Amino acid sequence: MNPPITIIEAIRDPNIIGDCLSVAQEAALRAVYGLPLEGEQLALAQQMAGAAWRPGVEYREAVFICGRRSGKSDKLAANAAIFEAFFRDHNLSAGETGVVLLLAQNMRQAKIVKGYIEGKINRSPILSRHVVASRSQELELDNGIIIAIHPASFRSIRGLSVVCCICDEIAFWWTEDTYANPDAAVIQAVRPAMATFHHGKLLMVSSPYTMSGVLWDAWRARDSDANTLVWHAPTRLMNPTVPESFLRREQARDPENFRREYLAEFTEAISSFLSAEAIEACVVPGRTELAPKENTTYCAAVDAAYKGDAFTLAIAHNDRERGMVITDLLAGWQGSREQPLRLGEVMLQLQSICKRYSVYRVLGDQFGAEPLKDAFGRHGLCYEERTFTLSSKGDIYGTLRARIQDGTIELLDHPASLKELRGLELENLPGGGIRIGHGRHTRGHDDYADALALAVSAATQYLAAASADDDEEMEDSGLRANYGLRSDGTYRPSWARY
Repeated sequence: MNPPITIIEAIRDPNIIGDCLSVAQEAALRAVYGLPLEGEQLALAQQMAGAAWRPGVEYREAVFICGRRSGKSDKLAANAAIFEAFFRDHNLSAGETGVVLLLAQNMRQAKIVKGYIEGKINRSPILSRHVVASRSQELELDNGIIIAIHPASFRSIRGLSVVCCICDEIAFWWTEDTYANPDAAVIQAVRPAMATFHHGKLLMVSSPYTMSGVLWDAWRARDSDANTLVWHAPTRLMNPTVPESFLRREQARDPENFRREYLAEFTEAISSFLSAEAIEACVVPGRTELAPKENTTYCAAVDAAYKGDAFTLAIAHNDRERGMVITDLLAGWQGSREQPLRLGEVMLQLQSICKRYSVYRVLGDQFGAEPLKDAFGRHGLCYEERTFTLSSKGDIYGTLRARIQDGTIELLDHPASLKELRGLELENLPGGGIRIGHGRHTRGHDDYADALALAVSAATQYLAAASADDDEEMEDSGLRANYGLRSDGTYRPSWARY
């Protein structure tokens, strides 16, 4: 059955939702709900909805790829959620609770859409009367519907009767299938939960990010998938209240970022640094650590941190006969803002590990290098600074990438480090520079990855020099001193001097 009023009428009525829409925002909602479009709105829909859009057809699934501040969460997603919660008869069974599900990468993001919805309901003299209970993560209505926020987890969706699902900023969800809740798995869990509701709505809203994941797949299929409406529009078109002067400044500041954030274009500026398949092919299953061997030169590196990040250590060596770099050990010590790490305690454990592997020098970046040099020196170790710049970090990570792509490295079966490697992104910066690291919009870490990249780079450099025919090449390179080698090729650990 059709609802007593349309979504546009509910939005316009000051006693119900009482919201204002731009021409493009209203056209987008009309296109989703199969409502009539004329004149400028029809022209916009034909341009923004792609070749597969069918006028007059109501869609169960819709994807809104729009620029920042375009109203996609407030004007589109929140209003659709309210309409589905209050004005649709979803034919719930006796005792069944229907759920309007608000999903995001984390609870903080999910609360943004809930805030829009709750604010609109509270200001409505009609809708507010139907709220039975308001809790931190849900609103309970008197018609058997609950509006609930959840993190993007396929497990939490099972068993729910989902009448409407809003996937907010889905471009920034995990996309790799090796993560706990990749975007595709979450969407696959939502669809069965909506199967029995004829007018169920699955709405995905986001500005674009990388050329991967569910949002990218929807974009590529927009002209061929007749069952999904894919609406693509820039910020200014969707929301004319965003000043042109602001947009011009943003474009001048960073043209590539402007294209992605405000023109809602997928660009090649950001891509995955390493493929999950290439990483997995280098992992030795079940190997978490390798014991030290005699007559083997080990390279060690740290990424020092004391509060939010981990203080990490990586040890690697080369297998000259096989032309391989082997990861031997990864260790980490985690502090917090409330209880920061005590460097002295970490150094005692780090010293013990280095002694087992006969490591004399430990590489690290320039951040906090002076106190680290002093601390390492007191424990019979030499902290060797490697300055991290965009260029040098690119070279160091480039070595790691080449070995993973060539399959000339053996990685430990170490979940934290592998997750970091899979989450690394390559971003092309204005002026030709590159940035390698976890996504700017994620809470990812590079602690193990940085230490591993340094250790692998050092082991690769040593392997190249050690393989030279003329031993003088190795002397000239300074590698013999760097790795504590005597002139006869044997190793002299630092503690032999004490």
